[in-house]
Amino acid sequence: MWRRSLFAETARRERVAWWVLGVLAIIQAVLYFVGLDDGPAAGLLHNILYLMPGLLVVSAAGRASGRARTAWVLLAVALIAYGLGNLYWWLFVRALEPEPLLTPADLLFLTFYPCVAAAVMVMLRHRMPRLSATAWLDGVIAATAVASLVSVPVLAVVEPAPQSTLFGVVVNALYPIADIAVTGCLLGVWAMRGWRADRALGLLTSGMTLFAAADTVSMVLLWEGVEVPDGVDMTWILGLSLLALATRQPVVAEARRPSLWLSTAVPAVLAVGSMGLLLWAALTRAAIAPVSSLLAGTAVAAAIVRMMVSVRSAEALGAARRLARTDELTGLANRRFFVERLEQELDRPDPAPAVAYVDLDRFKEVNDSFGHDVGDTLLRLVGARMRASLGPDVLLARLGGDEFGLIMPDTGRERAAEIVAGVLATLREPFVLPEVDLHVDASVGIAVCPDDGADRSTLLRRADVAMYAAKTGHGGGPVFATGLDDHARTRLTMLEELRAGLDRGELVLHYQPKVTVDASARVTGVEALVRWQHPVRGLVYPDAFLYTAESADLMGRITTVVLDLACRQSRAWHDQGLPVSVAVNLSVSNLRDPGFPEQVGELLRRYDLPPAALELEVTESVLMTDADNALLLLGRLRDLGIRLAVDDYGTGYSSLSYLQVLPVDDLKLDRAFVSRCVVDPRSAAIVHSTVQLAHSLGMQIVAEGVEDDEVFDRLRGYGCDLAQGYGIARPQDAGSTTGWLQQREIAHRATV
Repeated sequence: MWRRSLFAETARRERVAWWVLGVLAIIQAVLYFVGLDDGPAAGLLHNILYLMPGLLVVSAAGRASGRARTAWVLLAVALIAYGLGNLYWWLFVRALEPEPLLTPADLLFLTFYPCVAAAVMVMLRHRMPRLSATAWLDGVIAATAVASLVSVPVLAVVEPAPQSTLFGVVVNALYPIADIAVTGCLLGVWAMRGWRADRALGLLTSGMTLFAAADTVSMVLLWEGVEVPDGVDMTWILGLSLLALATRQPVVAEARRPSLWLSTAVPAVLAVGSMGLLLWAALTRAAIAPVSSLLAGTAVAAAIVRMMVSVRSAEALGAARRLARTDELTGLANRRFFVERLEQELDRPDPAPAVAYVDLDRFKEVNDSFGHDVGDTLLRLVGARMRASLGPDVLLARLGGDEFGLIMPDTGRERAAEIVAGVLATLREPFVLPEVDLHVDASVGIAVCPDDGADRSTLLRRADVAMYAAKTGHGGGPVFATGLDDHARTRLTMLEELRAGLDRGELVLHYQPKVTVDASARVTGVEALVRWQHPVRGLVYPDAFLYTAESADLMGRITTVVLDLACRQSRAWHDQGLPVSVAVNLSVSNLRDPGFPEQVGELLRRYDLPPAALELEVTESVLMTDADNALLLLGRLRDLGIRLAVDDYGTGYSSLSYLQVLPVDDLKLDRAFVSRCVVDPRSAAIVHSTVQLAHSLGMQIVAEGVEDDEVFDRLRGYGCDLAQGYGIARPQDAGSTTGWLQQREIAHRATV
């Protein structure tokens, strides 16, 4: 707090000092005008005006930080050295007749220039930490071109007085030359910053311009033996004040891009001016100083190099922009270009583009089965074939993965449907790959402007919703977005409610018993079936939310909750003398989690359960998603002593070779075959042969979907081991299942 107050007080005092400086400068100007500039009082005022700007910069440097402080310290040294030089001149040189061309005051005056140049360089580093090659070249062009053009009239009048020594001539000529050099540096810095408006640079440049004018006039008059007018002193005082005033401007690294027009036009004009100077000297054979010619030649050379760098930069930028808008794998447009093109179409008067999302079906199976190299080759072939089937006015882009996008300008629903139908037809022709011939199908969603939205985000969102509906609907054709917003909103709402429900513990388990297929029908275990106890909709069954949860990567969390509930209930049944096992279904995400076996083992230890208390079921489709990793993970689970089962056997596409090596104990035959084995000979043959297959592989067979005693008896005749279904018991909550198990146990004991 005290530091903030100190800074505020210092700033207030600085403002007062600036007002005082302004008033004193006005008084000094009046004194010069009326000829009252002699005497001690006038000398005191004169030197105060020379020293005050430096002292004000010292104060500004004390409030600054970092490189800004360094720059202002250097500027303060420059201004104070100049003021002290003037004080020495006033006290010891002014009264000499004739006034010598070289005095100790010159050492102090000349100290001013390297300090100002150093301050400019530090300020440049502060404002622009990184500079491109073109920025440096622009700085060189500006500095040398301006210096060459200004030096011509300055050096043309250099004719020293007869009494001058060579050293005196050099020293006095250094003033305008140094002024030109520093001013050129400031213009170079300005060029590096793209000629953007900058008050600090403007004040510094203006101050040095005044110095250049005053020093040039003073040098010429001094060498001609003419007394320098008092008004020239006011020019130096004003120049010092402008330099000091620059420290009151903000010194920050600006993020704004420089003006492209100015950063191109100004260096070009300066280079043309330097070229004109050289041509004028050559054509008229005018005598110009070698320094001016050298500076002009440097500016022209820098301009040529700058042009070459700009051409190469433009080529590189063009290539980069093409790459930034092109998909590397397929050579098609990428998502960025797709979005830019759609924005352009929507900016047209009365826009009517149609947008389509094309997502390849079961592409992941290609990657999993044949590898990513084959998948990449297929994507390239798909992109080329789609491009060949489309007209030149339709933009095709690969948006990522196996998803493509179409922009069809000025296209209604009917025409958009025709274009997409042609794409789907050409995709269904087989793709010939070195390893295999593949057939590809795709799900397509279409959104039409303005019916489905008039802005980019709405059109793309609705096209995505339509594509999702096409993928889940399996209709075989494109789906239009019209009327599908409710479906998308419902899906997103369900996902958010499900996430919240997981946090609140809204998932519950129902249990369906499994019994032996014999006269005793003894209970051997139960299957845990998840339900969602929604606070508004009541009990929600898994087919209403599990597919959505899988697409949102929530299955891992759901399985964790289900396993915990199942183990907790199994512990309760064991404590009640009902040692039945509980079967839980696994998802794809579980088989991809290398830490899943440890998680299961930790649950068994937490609830003090034997491995036989838990059985894990995996469907064929889940197994074949990543068969090799699934085999390894199931092997680790089997090593824990946990019983494993293949669920819904017969509905997937696993090969017998995998079935031979899978570390599973049970095959659960799908209800589609079991429920029809009494009325359909083919289903009966499948059930009978599957029972024999399972037994020959050392597995138990579990029949699902047993609806009545007739099916149960037929299964017993086939030698089936276990059965479950509505004909035995419906899934019930834990309390009802406990009562059912207790009654079954009592009945079983009574028959023994």
